[in-house]
Amino acid sequence: MSLTKRELGFLRLLDRDQYTGTSILQPEQLDKLRKIIDLFEIIFYLLKACYEYFKKRKVNTGRVAIKSLAAALKGKFPDLSLDFSKVSILKGALTPYCGAMYHDKNSDKLNFSWSACTQRNSNQNDELMGMFYCPESREFWCEPNLGITRADGFCTIDVPVEFRDREVHVWLAYRSADQQSQSNSTYMGNF
Repeated sequence: MSLTKRELGFLRLLDRDQYTGTSILQPEQLDKLRKIIDLFEIIFYLLKACYEYFKKRKVNTGRVAIKSLAAALKGKFPDLSLDFSKVSILKGALTPYCGAMYHDKNSDKLNFSWSACTQRNSNQNDELMGMFYCPESREFWCEPNLGITRADGFCTIDVPVEFRDREVHVWLAYRSADQQSQSNSTYMGNF
């Protein structure tokens, strides 16, 4: 799809809520356009948050995030949505997290459990990292220093205060104790 200069200018005005004139677009089309703009704001926010957090590390975050988000888009234009289960925040060589997430609706805690991993690219002192995204507030939270290792087999993580009572998507990953390598992120679901 290509847009003319006029259409591009119109989109920019819409995005800044500065458009005051009449439009040839019908209300249904305007609603679809607003949904598309909102979707891309989410995508760009996720890209920016991931990039800002990991840019000081030797991680190829930018290209990985763009490829991941492109694969996660579902639907047909203009009714696009994001399949969070296909979003991969990290890519790496370590063995990824393989376990379960438990959440009690009356609790602000998430429980995770996993069995011992004996694969070649895993060490018992690999550290667990938690990543959370709230589509409603468009906030991304990453905690790389949970103090939990692969050897622990179980952990409880408090839900960030700003995410309570909202839809939140969760990913987990491991990083090596020397912080030089990481695993692919694993989507744990939403609550």
